[in-house]
Amino acid sequence: MLFTNNLKQNQRQKKGSSIVKQVTLWYSIFIFLLLLGIFAFAFFVSGSLADSTGKQRLENAALEMSQDIEDYEAFDDGAYYAIYAKDGRLLRGTFPRNFDANLPFSKDKVRTTKAKGDSFYYYDVKIEHSSRWLRAVRARTHISEEYRFFLISLGIIAPLLLVFIVWGGYLILKRAFVPVIHISETAQLITQSQDFSQRISVTNRSDELTQLAVTINKMLETIDTSFEREKQFNHDVSHELRTPLTVILSESEYGQTYASTLADAKESNAIIHRQAQHMKAMVEQILELSRLESHKELSLVSLNLSDLTKQKLQDYQRLLTEKDIQLSSDVDDNLHVLGNELLLSRLLDNIFSNAMKFTKDQIEVRLKAQGRECQLIIADNGLGISKAEKEKIWQKFYQVDAARSKSQQQGVGLGLSLVQEIVRQHHGRIEVVSSENQGAQFIVVLPLKAD
Repeated sequence: MLFTNNLKQNQRQKKGSSIVKQVTLWYSIFIFLLLLGIFAFAFFVSGSLADSTGKQRLENAALEMSQDIEDYEAFDDGAYYAIYAKDGRLLRGTFPRNFDANLPFSKDKVRTTKAKGDSFYYYDVKIEHSSRWLRAVRARTHISEEYRFFLISLGIIAPLLLVFIVWGGYLILKRAFVPVIHISETAQLITQSQDFSQRISVTNRSDELTQLAVTINKMLETIDTSFEREKQFNHDVSHELRTPLTVILSESEYGQTYASTLADAKESNAIIHRQAQHMKAMVEQILELSRLESHKELSLVSLNLSDLTKQKLQDYQRLLTEKDIQLSSDVDDNLHVLGNELLLSRLLDNIFSNAMKFTKDQIEVRLKAQGRECQLIIADNGLGISKAEKEKIWQKFYQVDAARSKSQQQGVGLGLSLVQEIVRQHHGRIEVVSSENQGAQFIVVLPLKAD
């Protein structure tokens, strides 16, 4: 019920601040101003065309009348005509009200005059085969009847056109935003239900909204994977800690209740101490792995990987002798990388310890330059790793079959996960080459420091 109310409230908020309505409002204002500009432009152009057309019509009518003076009429088709003598005396004719009949001759040019607020065109032309003049006069109108009809029609159609465009645009936008609303509602459902396995349905179209849905689905997939990995990690940690805690509780109870001699008490304490050390190592590696996986950039400095590797091999020499393990090494000098000395030292420790745990009696270490990279290989001659286990060894808490190890002391299954993360932080790559009964080679490739 609460989820439904929240969803409805979110929908009401969306409607109140709808992008569709906002876009519709803005483009409606734009179209209104555009139509207003078109109307003003049409009015201006109509006035200019009417002025030009009126002058041309008056000139043509006057020329036609002067060539056929026998058909003279004082008023014809909106124009007034008058005949003047050579000296400028009015012989006959009529004029519109307020027109000054004593204006000088225009001499073959249409002129404009104003009188008491009225404007007129007048045109004077000499009558053929005569010394008399013909004057044609027409009241000046800003807009002719044709253009006036056009503007009235535009004024009626424009509002209807605006309403049609706004309403049609609103419907088109509303339909176009349906996928956005669907994406938003699905995201709300996922957020409320915390079920990150849900996905937004994607169409076969290759438009921007489909790309957005695909991107969100990828993000949800990443979140879901991280969420599941975190759940699995918590489950694994709980599972791994349960055994040593059970042993500690059992031994402490036995020591407290049943241990009757000092030897029994020491034995229980030894078991408790060993299990506590195991838990301590596990917690330390969990914390270190979590810190590395936080994706914070490391402070990398230039260091000599050759010297670091040689030093590690020297540190392990006594332990190798005690375990009757032969070591062969081939390390190039002065191979410099950008790295964190503590983490690279941990990487060497983990891989080398893993080789000592699984080898029969030989370990080979090689560090060679290959172009702009260096390649570190640590190989053993143990029972190897099966194809099914190759991908699993990088998983947290995964441990290979104890029968493959010559050491009875098992780790916590975080070493290789830590190694993989260290390599990633140093912009390198790692792989394992192995098959059953053929030993294993761990190959680490790191970029060399540019000169």
